[in-house]
Amino acid sequence: MDWIYYIPNWLFFIFCCSATLLFSLAGLVWLRPWVKSHVASYAEHNDLVSYFLGSSGVIYGILLGLVAAGVWSNFQALSSQVDSEATITAALYQDMATYPPAYRQAYQQELKAYVRSVIEQDWPAHSQGTVSQASSTILRSFKNHLFDFVPPTPRLRVVHEQAINQLNELLIAHRLRLRGNQANLPELLWWVIILGALINVAISWFFVSDDIVPQLALTSLIALLLGSLLFLTAAMDNPFRGGFSVDASAFESVLYEMVNY
Repeated sequence: MDWIYYIPNWLFFIFCCSATLLFSLAGLVWLRPWVKSHVASYAEHNDLVSYFLGSSGVIYGILLGLVAAGVWSNFQALSSQVDSEATITAALYQDMATYPPAYRQAYQQELKAYVRSVIEQDWPAHSQGTVSQASSTILRSFKNHLFDFVPPTPRLRVVHEQAINQLNELLIAHRLRLRGNQANLPELLWWVIILGALINVAISWFFVSDDIVPQLALTSLIALLLGSLLFLTAAMDNPFRGGFSVDASAFESVLYEMVNY
């Protein structure tokens, strides 16, 4: 389903709603004559269909609600992780100001290069569903250089220990962000979600009425609702891809501070 991330959200929304709408209306028009010819009592038949549609709707609603809640929770968690990674980087950059001038300049330059790499290389790779190793290489180099430093004074020793602790937190946040690029719904679950939507629409075809206009309208509303929910779930499924995604604004803000202050 990678193709959905290369089109605007409004176009994908129209596609989802149009697909479910066309499916529901085509099925209703095709099946209606057969259903009417095999039904003796409209009231009794519609009561039975209502029971099955209600049961199916509840089961599918619970499934889709849990999936949507999980997708949204994952989106928020990854957004928080990105903010945390940017905040730790900014704090670590400030801590480097207490180091001797030669070390301070080298360390801060490496952190600037790391932030630029995240913005210019990691995020374009995230939007393509891949993982860039450029920022990881810079971060490993910074770690090795920081670990090689021997504090000459007790005060700097305390600062150095705090900087190492922050670096460890940064490494964890960095790894979680890279892994978050793969945290999307499995393909099998998507097939179940789509099949559930089609089943609910298909059950509505078995309602019978003498006037087809209200039935067409109600079936269309069900189809549009299901299409909207499918769109919402798919749009949030991969937090780094598509029009509704986590951006690099947190790192852009950090880079601005590094360059201008």
